[in-house]
Amino acid sequence: MSISTDTVDVVAAACRDRLGDPSAWVASDAYRASLALCIIESVQSSCGHSEVAVVDRYLAYRQARESLPVTDGARELLRTFEEAGSSDQWAGKIGSYKRRYTATGVPIEARHIQQVAERLHHLHINSVEDLLAAADSDHSLDAVRQAWTEACGDDAEVTWAHLLMLAGIPHTDLGTAADTFISTTLGTTEPLTDAAEILAATAEQLGVDSDRLDYAIRRWLSIHGRSLERAA
Repeated sequence: MSISTDTVDVVAAACRDRLGDPSAWVASDAYRASLALCIIESVQSSCGHSEVAVVDRYLAYRQARESLPVTDGARELLRTFEEAGSSDQWAGKIGSYKRRYTATGVPIEARHIQQVAERLHHLHINSVEDLLAAADSDHSLDAVRQAWTEACGDDAEVTWAHLLMLAGIPHTDLGTAADTFISTTLGTTEPLTDAAEILAATAEQLGVDSDRLDYAIRRWLSIHGRSLERAA
């Protein structure tokens, strides 16, 4: 089936507008290597687009101290709070690393990030591998989810879904993520039979591979999916 140029142009424009510059998109393996990054981005995801900025600053802070790739788990994340002195100081020294203070900036959820790391560490969930192992048991995963909810409060549902997505744990029908994004962008409620082809053509126009675009869409929908459904 041939996809029209107009269709690809519309979807590509939506990707640039919603997902940002493709050069800044992250690959899934960057998060699968570090539970700390998963925690930071997931907790910050309730604040909108600030999550990537805080992850980037955390990475910059850690890489300034260690030349090795960052594979921090919950314990290493907690150690950065110990280095900073408190959650408020962590927000300034690490969450805003090398950034000038602004009173109008998006708040950094440092206290919740610290509380999540403490609770997961207490449950011996110190790595993504530990989280994946817990997911093999409904009882174990429920215990982790309860700890997460206690730490995050009102935003727990959104941030928990984001954590599972980053870790690669199935929690919803993510296979239809691209379909949802594309159909809403094109303003149609009819089932798409060519979503995969549109995704591939869009990825080619954006200069990325299809898997990377699909992951970027999934990350975006994990935060903005409800507002997208309301707009449909």
